Amino acid sequence: MKPSESGKAVSLIPLALVWLALIILSLFSLMLGEWVGRTANWLPAVVAVVIWLKAWLVARYFLEAYQCVPFIRRLVLGFICFAPLSLIITDTFGPEIAALLQL
Repeated sequence: MKPSESGKAVSLIPLALVWLALIILSLFSLMLGEWVGRTANWLPAVVAVVIWLKAWLVARYFLEAYQCVPFIRRLVLGFICFAPLSLIITDTFGPEIAALLQL
């Protein structure tokens, strides 16, 4: 532990545990994709949850978003939800979106 500017001791153990959790979640999503294959209809929803959880862990423990003012905290949480929701929307309505965007 080393003292921070405020004089409090900073422990790196929680950050190391979160880093380990991020690695485990990444390996879980890779193994799930290999095990199930691309034919499972529920796989994008599970991957979206894993993406959201990983982004939340990064925002909570590395960006310390919980210490921000409420506006910034809500902005970060909204940004975290963008990628998983985009994945689900694209998986559900992919052909329709592609047809709309073709010129």
